Amino acid sequence: MEEIDTPKLKNRDGEKGAAMVMVLLISFLLLIASAGILLESSMNTANVSDATADQQAYGAAESGIQSALNVLRGNVKANPQFDTTKLSSSPVNRIDYIKALKLDSSNLSAAESSEPRLSRWGLKYTNDRVSISETESYRISLSDPDSTSVSTTYNTVSDGSGIYDTSVSPAVYKLAKTFGNGTSTATIAYNPETSSVVKFADGNTGSFGNFQVSVPTGSAGADIPETRFQIVVNMTNPYKGTRSMYGIIKAGRIQSGSVTASLEFYSPAFILYGSTLTLAARSIALTPPNVNGGKTPITGSMTPVEPQRILISSTGFGPRGARKQLEAMVQKSNFNGLSAPAALTMVGSSTGFVFDAGNSINVLYSGDDYASSVNIPSIGVTNAINLKEVNDNLPKTAPNPPPTDVTYEMPDWLLSPAKLDAQIKEYFDVAVANQRIFGSNGLTAPNFGDNFTATGITFIDGDASFSGSGGGILICTGKLTLNGGVDFNGLIIVTGAGGFDRSGGGGGSLQGNTVIAPYAKSRMYKSDGKTPADKDGIAAASFLGPKYDISGGGNSELRYNSSSVDNGLTAVSNIVLGVAEK
Repeated sequence: MEEIDTPKLKNRDGEKGAAMVMVLLISFLLLIASAGILLESSMNTANVSDATADQQAYGAAESGIQSALNVLRGNVKANPQFDTTKLSSSPVNRIDYIKALKLDSSNLSAAESSEPRLSRWGLKYTNDRVSISETESYRISLSDPDSTSVSTTYNTVSDGSGIYDTSVSPAVYKLAKTFGNGTSTATIAYNPETSSVVKFADGNTGSFGNFQVSVPTGSAGADIPETRFQIVVNMTNPYKGTRSMYGIIKAGRIQSGSVTASLEFYSPAFILYGSTLTLAARSIALTPPNVNGGKTPITGSMTPVEPQRILISSTGFGPRGARKQLEAMVQKSNFNGLSAPAALTMVGSSTGFVFDAGNSINVLYSGDDYASSVNIPSIGVTNAINLKEVNDNLPKTAPNPPPTDVTYEMPDWLLSPAKLDAQIKEYFDVAVANQRIFGSNGLTAPNFGDNFTATGITFIDGDASFSGSGGGILICTGKLTLNGGVDFNGLIIVTGAGGFDRSGGGGGSLQGNTVIAPYAKSRMYKSDGKTPADKDGIAAASFLGPKYDISGGGNSELRYNSSSVDNGLTAVSNIVLGVAEK
């Protein structure tokens, strides 16, 4: 029987477990892939969670800025108040940039923190943070980017300072004036302060120049009639502005060895950008010619200006340790130094000038500040001819302080029709935002602001007739007519050629500042109420003649009130210039 060969099988004993290895390798790779997917998923979840936490921290930082702005805009009362005997709305209890930046007025106590953080104004800190929720909080601090509390630089200028000389026409302020004639003469001269720096760390005393009396050799001296003088203080740093200090040389006699004439200022203090210039003495005896060269120094103290900007730093905290920091630059107002130099300020030429103060014995014009001891001229004009017209038609009760030419201390916004027009347009934009435009658009104002709080803005584009009460800011680009006993607290600006007409007067009271500064083409809109009337600029380069006419007057008053003006400006204050993330 033939044998059949059986094929031999290959010995694969050495390959045992290879499949298991492959399975393990593939499983390992799948495990790595699964772990990667799980890791990516968890990381994405964490990233989403961190992004949410960052967003919450950002929102908390924004809340801090909004809370600070709410305080600066006067919507929060100090707790405790600074003077409990006065209303919370009175200047001593109201927020301003100086109070906001000082540790002892911004915070509950000066020792609470090394940074002003408004804890006295409703911001309640716990563990150095203001809580919004269980996971969100913020911390703020305020700073002065202009370092206004460090120093002030100023001088007293020669142009406009000195003794009022009515022997020339038009009358002007001259640095020196000689009285008497022949061999009986005497001279009073004002020597300006060329430049001075008050460093508040070293004290706050400043010099405002000196008055010098002299008698020529052989002269018997001279009698000095009551004569006005003014000192124009010009601030150059940290801000630029001017303020005149007014007074009279009281009647007396100047001889080589004696003087009975003296100086008396109308006010013991003057305000410039919130800085209070307080005289060492309101009444000052002039030094005789034979003592100290006849020089009488004028000295006083000066406080830092109120900052016009504040930097708000807000740090927001969220869950999972998230933190964001924002900074906001806030400007007090677009209208720095907006208050006018007199209670009633009439800007413009003598052509067409009208001034009728009313014939009632009880009509009152006063520059004595209702809210402080400071005062300004009761009536101010911008040339000697208009000043003479005012003085020739004074009311039966003499205005106090007396009317004056305020040319030398006109704020920047009243220096020309172009600058005033620019300010009026900014007011217009604010009024548009507040839906307070009336007149040429066919709408009639339902009210003229709040008389009690002196807040709100009312813009009348064209002529306006007003009765009742109001407050805040009132702009009229046409003729403004007040009927009967109108009460208004705040700032009134009239730019129309028809001027300002108070019909009757009654028992009305205007407290704040009233400015009449007419110029051509002052309407914002054409008769259709939609097309800009002065898109290409104003038509004239000079002001028209201002008009102020009051019939009778009754028991009416026109009085300076710095508090009412400040309240009115809240409508255009605390403007956020920009926000940056740090």
